[in-house]
Amino acid sequence: MNKPNWQQTAGLLMLTAILGGCASFGDETTPARPLTASQLQLGAPTTRQIAPRWWQQLNDPALNQLIDTALQQSPSLKVADARLREARSAVGMAQSKEGPQVEANATLDRERYSLYGLLPSPIGGNYYNVYTMSLGASWEIDFWGKHRAAVKAAVGNQQAIALEGQQARLVITQAVIAQYTSLQRIQEQARLLQARQQLAQSQLALTQARVNSGLLPGDSLRQVEIQLKRLSQQSSALADDAAHARHALAALTGQAANALDGLQVGKLSPAPAMPDAALTLDILSQRPDIVAQRSRVEAMNESIKAAKAEFYPNVSLSAFVGQSALETTDLLKTGAKVVGISPAIHLPIFTSGALQANLAATRARYDIAVENYNQTVLDALRDAADSLSTWQKTASQLSDAHQATQLSRKASDSTVLRFKAGLVNKLAVLEAQEADLNQQGGKIDATAANRLAWSALNTALGGGFATSETAPQAH
Repeated sequence: MNKPNWQQTAGLLMLTAILGGCASFGDETTPARPLTASQLQLGAPTTRQIAPRWWQQLNDPALNQLIDTALQQSPSLKVADARLREARSAVGMAQSKEGPQVEANATLDRERYSLYGLLPSPIGGNYYNVYTMSLGASWEIDFWGKHRAAVKAAVGNQQAIALEGQQARLVITQAVIAQYTSLQRIQEQARLLQARQQLAQSQLALTQARVNSGLLPGDSLRQVEIQLKRLSQQSSALADDAAHARHALAALTGQAANALDGLQVGKLSPAPAMPDAALTLDILSQRPDIVAQRSRVEAMNESIKAAKAEFYPNVSLSAFVGQSALETTDLLKTGAKVVGISPAIHLPIFTSGALQANLAATRARYDIAVENYNQTVLDALRDAADSLSTWQKTASQLSDAHQATQLSRKASDSTVLRFKAGLVNKLAVLEAQEADLNQQGGKIDATAANRLAWSALNTALGGGFATSETAPQAH
């Protein structure tokens, strides 16, 4: 008794699987290993410390508007969005191979048949039209998980691209804050510079009066005149720096260079208080650049599985059903029906090393992804450590600058009182006021540096990023 067809098919599949399993994967290599939290000596995870829209803590509507505009209009972010759409399409292409393919065909074939072929006269030796309408279907059965692995690899790549877009948004946000803070610092320094120029004019007038009275030599005016020229140079430099900052903000927000010439920035104020930051396990999951690289590692691991599945038999089914006739009047008749089914097994027995080379290349790309991940982690930890250190130092420097400003103000007020008591002259008062303005300028610089360090630390710690909120779902 003959075996049922399904038993014959199962036996054939088993035989081909055994033959396919005999193919060597090639030289085995020790894969690269991602760095672990214990290797990096990271502490226990803590609760998230960064708010998702952390820059709003600055309470500056103009800055908020600039950041929103940059996140909507920046060409580089539009490129990132386009890359994400492309990656989503790649996922769809990979998923399409998991299911059956169905297509409809309609053909007209005009052919002269050989007089000495399979078909005798009157068909042989004459031209005939053959009309065909058919519906075909094919399905490649994924016994070894090749297509499933390819889909997972495509999804991992999609997630990595989405996360890289998140990192790009974070970097642009920090860049907008940096340029805006620079513009605020310039505005505050320009205000002080104007007051210093007024003091210098008063010093020049007093010195001129003393020279005219014979109390001072004529060359006493030179130092004050030099000071006025130096202040004028500083004013010109500040105006140029302000123009550059506005141009940079315009570029970041996707606008023409002079679009923000009329921008009114808010007053520079100290950075908000920030919880004590520490480098913990959280940094591995709250920085989008790290999570993106980890997604690439996982995607390449799935690519290795797909490359290994190429060594096994490929089983596919195809079938068609339709109508075929020499005359259109006969095309829809029952007798014109055509049906076909074609199960197929493709077994790679000898490929001159092509499969082994492909697997080796995929393993190499996996190692590259792992080392890129490791380098990203190390760079991120260094960046976070530097940002934390700078934040702490600028906070201390700002405190010192604030205390020094208070002392210089007291010294200036004391000099005014002494002047009113007749103990010092007017020039001493102007010199004390000049020293006070200089100290205020130092405080402005310290405030701006502290704001920049605050922004850098928020960015280095992930900028409020959360994987579950931003990672795309598989389509």
